[in-house]
Amino acid sequence: MSILSTYFSRKVPLFDHLIPYGFTFEDGLYTYETYFLDGAFIASFTIDSSGRISGKVIDSDLKEPYLPLQNERQMGPYVTKVRQAYQELLNHLAEPCFKEQPFLSKQANDLAEKIAKEWSDPRDYPFEKHPEFATYRVLGKWYLMIFPLLADKLDNPPKALLGKEVTLITIKVDPKILPRLLSQDGVYPAYHMSKKHWVSIILDGSFDWEVLWQLVCQSRYLANPDPLATGEERDYWIIPANLKYYDIDAEFAANRDILWTQKASIKPGDYVLIYITAPTKAIRYLCRVLKSAIPNDGYRQDATIEQLMLLSLEESFQDDWLTFEFLKKQGINAIRGPRRATPQLIAFLKEKEYLKDNPSKD
Repeated sequence: MSILSTYFSRKVPLFDHLIPYGFTFEDGLYTYETYFLDGAFIASFTIDSSGRISGKVIDSDLKEPYLPLQNERQMGPYVTKVRQAYQELLNHLAEPCFKEQPFLSKQANDLAEKIAKEWSDPRDYPFEKHPEFATYRVLGKWYLMIFPLLADKLDNPPKALLGKEVTLITIKVDPKILPRLLSQDGVYPAYHMSKKHWVSIILDGSFDWEVLWQLVCQSRYLANPDPLATGEERDYWIIPANLKYYDIDAEFAANRDILWTQKASIKPGDYVLIYITAPTKAIRYLCRVLKSAIPNDGYRQDATIEQLMLLSLEESFQDDWLTFEFLKKQGINAIRGPRRATPQLIAFLKEKEYLKDNPSKD
């Protein structure tokens, strides 16, 4: 893969941001061209209607493609300098014009979006040795796992997939339908889970979407067969905040109670720890959830934000206290999205009397 395709493999363009950034649109293509490294090179980018990005780098003097950029064996000081400058250019382009996706597979990303919309179930990454393994839970029980895997590790994969990495979903199924499922293309005995109750499916778009969604719904039901179970016990959450996009400090300075985008299955009475992302990389605020599932009636201009939650500030912390290094010692190795706090961190905060078993309600 090229530097460009690798960099944007988990990103999709925000089409309405492209023209304001400087792209032009003609014949169904968005194009952008700019100089970098003090004008020594010209970088051009093209994005088609499907979101696929392509590009090239031209030597300004020679008017020819700069081939050493893509040759991994070229490691001299000058080509390294060019790569670094090109990387900075990609960062500058991606921040306003692209959205990060959790998975390489489009079908996996569509599934993640559907789950968030239907149930707001949290996605977490529980395995320290396999940080790319994502899981979904209902009432604390796994019902779905999505992860990349070398196809060779599957049970009798087709020759066309040997040596290639695929994106898998592992879900719980009724044992009665297991033989029928395993007879279908793209379905395999479960990887990493019990083969008597789980199957793995390749998410390359070939498996029927409606059938896949039905299986996901069934897996969730099998993990929580009692639909009347409320799970109303208090939860403790960590959610990341990027100060580049949202000035939460100013919000709390103006009001201790703020509206925040509804995350996962967070509910009234839960505690929320707000983790400030790089370069800070520390938990700065502890909040209590007063209300959830509040309709977004114009408070957030982003049309994709359908619901909000009301947070009340309980504590604020110095950035050198609940650092990411400290959190790793509490069993937290990644904070890519909303996730539950570990028992170790909860116990620590209770010992310090920051968490109360019965907080007062407004």
